[in-house]
Amino acid sequence: MIYFMLKIAIYTAYLFKALALAQISVFDDPYGFVAIKSDSVNIPVYIDGDLIGHTPINEAIPLIAGSHYIDIKPLSISNPFSQQGPINDSKHIYIFSNDTANVVLNPYKLQLRSERLVREQLYTSYIGLGLGLLTIWQLWIITG
Repeated sequence: MIYFMLKIAIYTAYLFKALALAQISVFDDPYGFVAIKSDSVNIPVYIDGDLIGHTPINEAIPLIAGSHYIDIKPLSISNPFSQQGPINDSKHIYIFSNDTANVVLNPYKLQLRSERLVREQLYTSYIGLGLGLLTIWQLWIITG
């Protein structure tokens, strides 16, 4: 019985310690804002690889002070809410606390990148079809 009461007292102490050291708000660290503008609509915008919305984004987005990268990418079919890592066309910005950084995104590069991805997918399909036909031909030769 004493062991059980001691166990409850220790757990209660850990709970109060955790509550005392817990983060009060999401933005305990200093934070700033980024205002994103674009001349096109419905373009997916990623900050640090996470989808935050589609243009136009009318409100400034709060970010923790520090270095961030902003990018527009064609949506991934396998994981549409996250893209991996910055690419060469990413805009690298530094957010200062209590300051707003203005970013203008150019969708022309997104269009060029999308066209390149479509061409690469087409080439991949042709190569896969060719290898499949080559395999069938080899099997036909072996069995014949």
